[in-house]
Amino acid sequence: MAGPRVAVVAPLTGPRTDWGAALLGHLERVRAARPDAAEWHVYDEAPDVARTVAAAGYAAVVGHTDAEGARRALPVYQAAGLPCLLPFVRAGAPALSWAPDGDALARRIVEGALALGVNALAVAQDEEPGWAALGLAVGEEAGRAGLAPGPGGALAVLAPQDRFARFAQGAGPVLTPTDCGLTSFARLRQAASDREVWAVHPQMCAGRRVRAAVTPLAQALSEAPALRGTALTDAVRVRSGTLLTAEGAPLGDGWLISRLPWVCTAGTPV
Repeated sequence: MAGPRVAVVAPLTGPRTDWGAALLGHLERVRAARPDAAEWHVYDEAPDVARTVAAAGYAAVVGHTDAEGARRALPVYQAAGLPCLLPFVRAGAPALSWAPDGDALARRIVEGALALGVNALAVAQDEEPGWAALGLAVGEEAGRAGLAPGPGGALAVLAPQDRFARFAQGAGPVLTPTDCGLTSFARLRQAASDREVWAVHPQMCAGRRVRAAVTPLAQALSEAPALRGTALTDAVRVRSGTLLTAEGAPLGDGWLISRLPWVCTAGTPV
């Protein structure tokens, strides 16, 4: 007998494929450990994917790596009564998310620069819209904190990990968002080997966040295949190893800053 059907939304092409690989890699391990828990149907993360998924009668949807796309998709899933699990981004209740607060990232980068004792913060960023928006937020936070723009202090590199070398120019300390649960982390470590690099990273890496979402979903459906809607969301919440707030976000989770060699050295999700 076929198990419940679950939609998995992951970027299969483009700049966020690393995140998709983290999700799909753990999904393969769940399939091997619990082959009868569910049928997992993978969709590329495209602008119209939410309506396709909502119309297909799935028990739940897990994935999304683009925050704005997830926020647009959530009302569609909510209208269909479809539980939504987001390991990588936040979209608000009733979705469950295991991601740190993205709005706090710019502030934490500036706090890191202040803790380094510099008077200036330069920003080098990727052209992708998400990174550009983060660069603007960092510049605004830096101005409010009294840090001068431009060289002579610290550098914030805001770019995918595998593109770090392209933007890390000049001397001085570097602050950069990282995630050791992605395979691109190894390339960042290599490119940063001769620099003073401070990693701004979530308390739970991508691999742990995926595990906190997908594993309890598989457990819940294995134990009660008929669960749907709010009952399934509640079952995942109960089985997740991370305590979630009423808004569906991890309690107390946030951004840490560590010297790059002190960040977890895992190259793949666990």
